[in-house]
Amino acid sequence: MTKTVLKKLNIKKFRALNNVEIEFGTDITLICGKNGTSKSSILGIAAQIFSFGRDYTKNPRDQTLKYRTITGVQFKSKYSEHFRISDKFDLPGSIEVYIELFDGYTGEAATAELALSKRIKETRPVVRNNSTAAEGNASRNFTHPVLYLSLKRLYPITDRDYKVCDFEHHKDEFIALTNELLNRTASTATRTTGTIHSGVAHGNNYDQDSVSAGEDNAGQLILTLLSFRQLKKDYPDYKGGLLLIDEADAALFPAAQIKLIEILQRECPKLNLQVIITSHSPTLIEYIYEKSQQFQKRYKTLYLSDTYGSIQVMDNKSWPKINADLHTKTIAADTDLSLPRINVYFEDKEAIDLFKKVMSYHPANKFLKLLDISLGCTNYIQLIKKRVIEFSIKSIICLDADVDKTEIEKYPSIVCLPGKLPPDQLIFEYLYNLSATHPIWENSLQFTRPVLTSITSEVIQTLGISDDKIKLKELVLKYQQNETKGKKLRDLFKSFYKNDEFQALLKLKVTHNPWHWWQKDHLSQSEDFVSRFIEQLKKTMQHGYYVDKSKLHILTKKKVRSTAAKPEEM
Repeated sequence: MTKTVLKKLNIKKFRALNNVEIEFGTDITLICGKNGTSKSSILGIAAQIFSFGRDYTKNPRDQTLKYRTITGVQFKSKYSEHFRISDKFDLPGSIEVYIELFDGYTGEAATAELALSKRIKETRPVVRNNSTAAEGNASRNFTHPVLYLSLKRLYPITDRDYKVCDFEHHKDEFIALTNELLNRTASTATRTTGTIHSGVAHGNNYDQDSVSAGEDNAGQLILTLLSFRQLKKDYPDYKGGLLLIDEADAALFPAAQIKLIEILQRECPKLNLQVIITSHSPTLIEYIYEKSQQFQKRYKTLYLSDTYGSIQVMDNKSWPKINADLHTKTIAADTDLSLPRINVYFEDKEAIDLFKKVMSYHPANKFLKLLDISLGCTNYIQLIKKRVIEFSIKSIICLDADVDKTEIEKYPSIVCLPGKLPPDQLIFEYLYNLSATHPIWENSLQFTRPVLTSITSEVIQTLGISDDKIKLKELVLKYQQNETKGKKLRDLFKSFYKNDEFQALLKLKVTHNPWHWWQKDHLSQSEDFVSRFIEQLKKTMQHGYYVDKSKLHILTKKKVRSTAAKPEEM
């Protein structure tokens, strides 16, 4: 299929735009900038270039195209829908725009101009010198289906005149796409006509009179995509389409904004769509910027700025630079200042103690909020399965090392702590295996190895420990195979860890802190965990909070292995 693509606009003059060149991506282009920088005017120019009433490559009797959208409107935008012409300032000769595109109908590159023309009392923009037009007909638009979603789509629901109409076709597709966009589970849908042609997906406990502006806006976006799907199916000479959306983020929460772009990414190649949107959303700007760095021809971020005098177009400018210009401030030397704080969840307080020791002095700590919620592994997994965003996308869950790795590897927000045992068992095994002459026992509390065996006597008796060295995992597995209804082993280890004497030991300075010695003697395990955790932290910031990856360098810290480190104990 040959696709019509708008390539470039060279705007010599049009209102605030002078000698500005706009180059579009083949798939998605995002235009952003301060108020008054003519973002919407560029959308209007793009809409004005095309119409979808005739195919001029056909014989005259076959020219007329009578295709309509699902809601019954034409695939074109009237100039009155995107331009308000000023009788005082918008005079013939005040617009001079040169157009470059690839025309799918003729299969060749094409050029044209856009100018203002006054006919009788009406002044309107018209295409001139269409290079694909036959002699004597050069003042015509290019044939191409266009749908322009202006801010009119946000017309307050309470102020609209409307009536309910049948959702004859595409109802199931509409519900599925709307649910995907809004992360909902709507089961039915209703279409409305009147002031605005719209549709909403909803549950059985409410209807079109109860939906939010965001749901209504989402419905209009989905109906537009479905209209292009239907056109591709019905129109044998389909050459793609152009979708224009003013303020694409309006009435959508950040996750829905990204989901909209993900849906468009998927549909653009399927439907040969070219999408041009405007937005002030940091979420969308940074997301499209990231895509433009990977696929420079398909995606573009265009920033319009009047900071240096007349409006300039800055191609693929990153969000930190755009943000600084929008707020008329300099870029912070330390780009980490704007990083979000990420919630980190654990199964218990013991896990937090281990985490703090392994991550001690790491620069990423100031971007973490450690939460002692004390939920179990199963609870966290259920929250992720239910797609609770806080746990599936926006935070990190640190589970104990004894969790079934095959069970949790499909949940990217989970990172397992180092070792092979839960932290309370891990530290017990480590301390028990130390000799009575180890420096850790030379502490001000006189917490010696005999004190350890004394406060853990119930654990020792329950597991039948008699050797000076143990492999606790083997003992635990053996016990669990023959476990009676007596006191659970888990409770015995919890009791040990919460013992007042042991808690006092944990509060001593580094040289006598049990976790300090464990971490020192298990450097490779610790470093492996830190590496895995930081990688997940970067992913959470990028995908959960849409942070520019160029700002994440501060999260990386090279740890130096101590030359005096002891070999790891097995």
